[in-house]
Amino acid sequence: MNLITRKLNSLKRRLISKSINNYESPKLDFVDNLIEEINFTLSNSKISEAWRNYCNEIISCFRNGDPSEFLRFPKMTGTVHPNQFGLSFQYLNYIFSSDKFTAAIQNALTESPVGKPFLDTSYPLSSPLLIQHGYHLIRLLEYTNIDVLHLQEIVEFGGGYGSFFRLLKNLGYTNKYFIYDLPVMCAIQKFYLKNVFLPCPNTETLSNLKWLSGAASNVSDNVINLDESLFMATWSLSECPYDLRQEFEPIIYLKI
Repeated sequence: MNLITRKLNSLKRRLISKSINNYESPKLDFVDNLIEEINFTLSNSKISEAWRNYCNEIISCFRNGDPSEFLRFPKMTGTVHPNQFGLSFQYLNYIFSSDKFTAAIQNALTESPVGKPFLDTSYPLSSPLLIQHGYHLIRLLEYTNIDVLHLQEIVEFGGGYGSFFRLLKNLGYTNKYFIYDLPVMCAIQKFYLKNVFLPCPNTETLSNLKWLSGAASNVSDNVINLDESLFMATWSLSECPYDLRQEFEPIIYLKI
């Protein structure tokens, strides 16, 4: 492929992306609850300066911007919801050609308009992040004998804004689910997931989901060593401080 062709294809993708991503997103509830919870996090003197700045910028975005488009706030696109679709085509090819791919997984890959996520040019029903999550799920199913829906317990280390939980819930997972994360991220996850699920009639609540923060002992005190359980982390474990990883090693070994 020559340089001109590559540039034309790149321009085409940008134009398609601009077109499909110009859509109306629903008005969101629980904004005041989110700001209140983040302010409570700021009252903790132990929070690092970097995360204090992150919290203040998130609050500023929600107060001065449009909360219905919060997934496009710079602090969100720069961390948990990047508009990076360069690998989406390869991910989708792998997903659709896998023996583990089902109609249920395809349905679960349909993105929610909550927060106005970026839609993917390769598959406009989904977002780059959700496609990546679908790829991770397929690889998990291929390389293990796990029946995800019958797991008794899942511990997600670093939950982003709650997208992977939403994926599994839409597949039918109803058992215990723990998200371990920083308090500000837990607040964002609650905000997102309540807007996705709670306003909908005939939809189960988030009663099976619990948020955990702080020391690793907060996880071990809540999590039961069940036979059919899963500890999962996508990059988050390798990105956290080494001391915290060491704290979690005994918990991870219990899950192996």
